[in-house]
Amino acid sequence: MERAAAPVLRVRVMALAAAFVLGLWPTAGAAAAGQDAPAAAARREDAPDRLTPKTAGREFLADAGRIWSSPARLRAKDVAPLFALGAVMGVLVATDGSSRDAFQSYAGRHPWAADVAPVVTEIGGLGGFAAAGALFGAGLIFRDERTRDTGYLAASAILQTFLVDAVLKGLTGRQRPAVADGVDHWSGPAAFFKRFEKGRSDLYESFPSGHTASAFALATVLALRTRSPWVGAAAYGAAAAVGMSRAVLDKHWLSDIVAGAVVGHLVARLVVRGHDRPRRLVPKLACGSRGVVLGFSYDWGPAGL
Repeated sequence: MERAAAPVLRVRVMALAAAFVLGLWPTAGAAAAGQDAPAAAARREDAPDRLTPKTAGREFLADAGRIWSSPARLRAKDVAPLFALGAVMGVLVATDGSSRDAFQSYAGRHPWAADVAPVVTEIGGLGGFAAAGALFGAGLIFRDERTRDTGYLAASAILQTFLVDAVLKGLTGRQRPAVADGVDHWSGPAAFFKRFEKGRSDLYESFPSGHTASAFALATVLALRTRSPWVGAAAYGAAAAVGMSRAVLDKHWLSDIVAGAVVGHLVARLVVRGHDRPRRLVPKLACGSRGVVLGFSYDWGPAGL
């Protein structure tokens, strides 16, 4: 019965996620579009609509390059936040056992938490893509480029987050808390081969939380594109609920959830910034003893946090 109900639950959550995002969008989207009206008008005069399958593919690859090369482009002002984040993560990992016990104890005393968690957690799964698809489709139907582009950016950010998340899971190989009743174990890259063992396909993919990362990627895109504190609060609140649901379901440690939130947020920021401020091939002209040399370089821009 539970297996039969799972597809129905996913469909309902996808529909609810799409309706939630479309309900938030109209007023916030209109306000943001109004703020960007002069810039948008200038872009329309200078160039045609640039979001085509070909340009979207190129932008996705450019975003991937910018994301994976970002550690090499960190600035001095990024060092302090990274150290602070590392310290926080260290504390969270050290106290993960206590945090896990607290979540499980709360779920045991409040049955509604266990009932709601499977629904909320799907927002970080197919629900996120449903919301992105709803925005993209609405933008096409109503010929609203900003809404359409936001849907594309949301889907792109979720996909890019998935790739980063998959690599981190493979490198860390952390055991899920439910595997050995709260025993924390990091297998490292060796866990990659354990996933091929029968019944162990996802038991060592705890760090970071993929559902939380996807939910925060979607929330970040909505917050940055709408520039509305109300939309941002609602989107990030829903993303945080996804993270808590993962802890209630005993799928992740608290540090996994925080790491997933950071990954989703940072990846989405890079994706949105790359779209709003596209990097281009920069021509360079140099004169030397042997003549004039013309070359090109790609401006990746600073990584930033």
